[in-house]
Amino acid sequence: MLTLKKIRTLKPRVQLRKVGSLLYQESLAPCLDEEYLDGLAQVVRQSPVVEDDDKPALMRMIARYVATRDALVAKDVYYLVLRLLGEEPADWDVVGEDGRLDPSSRIVRHHSLFLDRVRSPYNIGAVFRSAESFCVDHVYLRQGCGDLDSPRCMRTSRGTVDLVPHSVVDDLSVLEDRTVFALELGGVPLEDFDFPDDGICVLGGEEDGVSPDVLALCSSRVSIEQFGAKGSINVSVAAGILLHAWAMHSSKS
Repeated sequence: MLTLKKIRTLKPRVQLRKVGSLLYQESLAPCLDEEYLDGLAQVVRQSPVVEDDDKPALMRMIARYVATRDALVAKDVYYLVLRLLGEEPADWDVVGEDGRLDPSSRIVRHHSLFLDRVRSPYNIGAVFRSAESFCVDHVYLRQGCGDLDSPRCMRTSRGTVDLVPHSVVDDLSVLEDRTVFALELGGVPLEDFDFPDDGICVLGGEEDGVSPDVLALCSSRVSIEQFGAKGSINVSVAAGILLHAWAMHSSKS
């Protein structure tokens, strides 16, 4: 368990998230003494993240838990903290002592992504979530992609932008000396595609797809069969489908 001194060294949002997670753990297995809980209340009182109007309610909840040791009250604190942070419950996340996602829990393979002018920060964040789940070792973002620091990207990525190594590139040299393939129409069906154990998959932008200069460097194409009237699916959805298939292929090889 983190000491109060250590919690105070964390960034403000991480501090508040840690207060919430500690109270959630407390609702499952009580172990915090009154002095420690009072210290958490002080963290809340001094937090620049929490609006002054919201602090009294949060501190009253913590005080109520100290007085009653009611597990449901501890959970109330957790869910209120999430609301104040603008986040949603993700109890299944594996986190370290600093409240961040734990990178040591990841299985990583030599599977990389190259985002070719994917414009939407929402889509980029969603791609990172799938990349984190399905073994991706690096995400390359070509100049012209949406802003990684956008609140929409950070909110959608749910912390995975901080977990998956990535870089913004302004040339195509990263595509040299590795097997490169594109997720594009007119390719080998996903279920028949021979995925490389070490390679880079290119995802094209929402409007224009994969750029001709990038497509020229791809040794093959893979396509996802569709069964609806719409001619395409969202790039982040397509990325999740492909990355799962690639991860499963490598786990069996």
